[in-house]
Amino acid sequence: AAARDEHHRRLAAELLVMAGDARRLAADDATPVQRDGLRARLGGALSSLPMLLRRAGGDPAVVPTLHAAAARGDWRALRAALDGLQRAHPHDLDAIASATATPERIRLGRAIHAEACAGCHDAPAVDTRLPAHDLRAQVGAMPRAEFAARLYLGVRGDRSTAYRNPFSDLELGALVALYATGGR
Repeated sequence: AAARDEHHRRLAAELLVMAGDARRLAADDATPVQRDGLRARLGGALSSLPMLLRRAGGDPAVVPTLHAAAARGDWRALRAALDGLQRAHPHDLDAIASATATPERIRLGRAIHAEACAGCHDAPAVDTRLPAHDLRAQVGAMPRAEFAARLYLGVRGDRSTAYRNPFSDLELGALVALYATGGR
């Protein structure tokens, strides 16, 4: 049961992140290099989506429609299809996304940020395909649930920087609380 819940949670988080990437592509607010990175990341996510859907008990039959929309660069159609999947597979990241900024959470978030996040996110290289954005700016630049999903899924850079999230919900909530306050 725990594995099934984890599959549901990963799928829902992935859908949130994919929809956010499609939103950024539709908004055309990224540099050409970053747009290339977003398209590549969406392509990778679409490739693993059938497996995530099967593991979560979903129907992967919709994935070719998503691939077709992405291939056409029809980001609005891709978002619409992802929205339908999100309704069928809702997220449960509210505890992370809505964590209250208590002094204890801020201290914990600050310690985690200093140890695991600051090296890449405090001075991001913005001219790369998938830059490590300033997390304090990112928390306000997207829906809170999407931000929580991105933290939950872990670092999504390239092969040299990607790793799975090592933090608990409590720790992720502390990071969200810290970034939402603009704290360091």
